[in-house]
Amino acid sequence: MTVCIIFLTGHGYAFDYQFGAEVFEGVFKEDNFTDESEAFFDYDATYNIFAVYPNAYINFNDNFNAYALAELEWFYAWDDPSADDKSDLDATLADLFLNYTGTDLTVDVGLVPFALGKGVVFYSDEPGVAIRYDGWRRTYIKGEMFRVFDHSPMATLTLGYVPGFLESVEFVGAWYQDADDKIAKLYQSVYEETEPASEGDLFWAGLQADFFVSDFYISGLMLQQFGSVEIDDGKTLTDYDVSAYLVDLELNYNLSNQFSSGIFFFAASGDTHPASGNLHAFMSPMPFNPRTAIFFNGGFERYDVEEAVVLGGVTWDGVMAPGVKFEYQPDFKFAAELAVAMLFPQGHLFDSDDWYGWEADMRVSYAFYQNHQVFVEAGILNHGNFFKKTVGFRPDSATRLVAGLSLVF
Repeated sequence: MTVCIIFLTGHGYAFDYQFGAEVFEGVFKEDNFTDESEAFFDYDATYNIFAVYPNAYINFNDNFNAYALAELEWFYAWDDPSADDKSDLDATLADLFLNYTGTDLTVDVGLVPFALGKGVVFYSDEPGVAIRYDGWRRTYIKGEMFRVFDHSPMATLTLGYVPGFLESVEFVGAWYQDADDKIAKLYQSVYEETEPASEGDLFWAGLQADFFVSDFYISGLMLQQFGSVEIDDGKTLTDYDVSAYLVDLELNYNLSNQFSSGIFFFAASGDTHPASGNLHAFMSPMPFNPRTAIFFNGGFERYDVEEAVVLGGVTWDGVMAPGVKFEYQPDFKFAAELAVAMLFPQGHLFDSDDWYGWEADMRVSYAFYQNHQVFVEAGILNHGNFFKKTVGFRPDSATRLVAGLSLVF
């Protein structure tokens, strides 16, 4: 994942160089979350993350550049059942790539940030190559090829059109080959006594767009997924044909210079019988979905991306999530955001007898200096009757509270 960095600039005789860094400090408290390994709803955690993200940019000449981003994160848990150690220090190299920028051609090679479907299909920094050609008026084509996990290849192809400022229309296609048994992990609950293996090819094709209609700003993503998957439980091989979909639509309107509102609808298909017949549940390798911070676990920070193939609908039953959002920004220093979503299994829209529940998330930030801010985030997920029918009781509401500081130099 990437972060927006403001650079400090220096000048050399042979080339230009720029250095920068982001310092992050956050305290997290999460109560009544889902323990995926036990399917319980009493997972409580209180922990602190202190991180430094240094970066460097080198401009060799008019065409060639280099960029590097490192991650140094210190994790300390006061109360986290999933943490093997209460304290953990991790240092990794997130980005390291060379860039060529010509008149119409742009090429990135190395450890590069990639995103597919605005992040809800894939969002990570991986070794690979990205090529973009802008030789046609307002039209471009972009191709990417990279490695996911340890051995799995992935490729994307995008044909885009830019009708105006802040507007774009893109036809997207992608391919992923499971060479790390990641899809099999989704079936672990089905094969309780064995650890299954998997092979398969997943394909995505669709449209994503951002455009104005009068004073309304519309963002949309519609994807169809297809392909085939083979699950090996050590005794039998089971083949599945994949046919699934994902829709993410949002409409925003500025009520004033300070206040804006919007409505959204997110849906990902599910499959109530994933171990038989064709597979209709939408799957994504390492997605980042910020629609809600608890149910989708999108959050706001880079460490929330899970290194796994994940169900787009969170559960095997899929999801349909209509919601509203509001943003208030009276000046450049203060900003407040609120999002509220209702969450239903696929095919049960507005059916309160079978819904997941509702979630509300709020974020307030204050920039006390240029590129320096403090923030507070709060969220609550109130569980519905779906979980009462599934586990025999309605779990207590899940809550998430975060207080933090971000300094960009």
